[in-house]
Amino acid sequence: METIKNYLESMFRNLPNTSEVLKAKAELLQMMEDKYTELIREGKSENEAVATVISEFGNLDELADSLGIKHVIHNEQEPQRRNLSLDEVKEYLSDLITAIAIRSAGIALFICCCVPVIFFGDVVERQVFGVCLMFIFIAIGVASMVIPRIRMEQWKFIRREPCSISPATTDYVSEEKRKFRNAYTVMNTLGIVFCICSVVPAIILDDLSHKINESWSGIFFFLFIAAGVVCFTYSNRRYTAYQRLLNLNSEKTIGGTYTGSRDKEPFYRNKTMRAIMSVYWPSVTCIYLCYSFLTFQWWISWIIWPIAGVIHKLIINLSSEE
Repeated sequence: METIKNYLESMFRNLPNTSEVLKAKAELLQMMEDKYTELIREGKSENEAVATVISEFGNLDELADSLGIKHVIHNEQEPQRRNLSLDEVKEYLSDLITAIAIRSAGIALFICCCVPVIFFGDVVERQVFGVCLMFIFIAIGVASMVIPRIRMEQWKFIRREPCSISPATTDYVSEEKRKFRNAYTVMNTLGIVFCICSVVPAIILDDLSHKINESWSGIFFFLFIAAGVVCFTYSNRRYTAYQRLLNLNSEKTIGGTYTGSRDKEPFYRNKTMRAIMSVYWPSVTCIYLCYSFLTFQWWISWIIWPIAGVIHKLIINLSSEE
């Protein structure tokens, strides 16, 4: 029976979410269940019964008139959606989670790229090694931004084309999201703790400045900030990935009823705005590096990241569709 129910869901996935259509769906389900039970009683195997039910009730165009939804099917304006299989969703999530982890590590390297300069310049007095390591950090950080983009190229259609997922796939994504919820809460909490405590080493080491090189306070400051940003970035982007999949089904259709609460992904009406936002974070990274190298005020340039986050959220609220 589970196969029959899943097939029924696929039949009605793109139909309007109205009481009329829901009633027709319930009637058809009852007809299919009655036929299935009848066939089982006649001695048919489960596979034979399922195949017979689907062949007899599987064409919605033929049944639309008797179900009273013929006009709904003919007037349906919702575009056909590409259905993602469970295997595709698992592969997509695997690739995306890996890409998020790599990007998060890259952001941490950008924030910490000045740490080798401070350490080798002020602590062990080998400044040339610090400069070399700084450029290595930046190079790896840039690579960590490019590689995930290439890796995710094959999945661009999920954002650009109308897609949908089946109830079974939705259940899988919802369960994965539920499993990650505790980690999401912990990582966001740790992110706040790391950012707040980033000044603690400076306060403690200030009293020990006669025993310990003061540069250690700056090193710990950047390490704490990097750890906090990684926690925020990884947890929020991964959580958003689950919600993005749950939001694939249109809210106007029967398929949309499986997503529960919906946190909409931003969609920019203007093509120019879409183009600008596609390079928003790379541009922020460029500004951060240029300002930091030109002024060498690494202890304050990190503030560019939270400011950029606030601006990004503001743009989404002003420019995305409700």
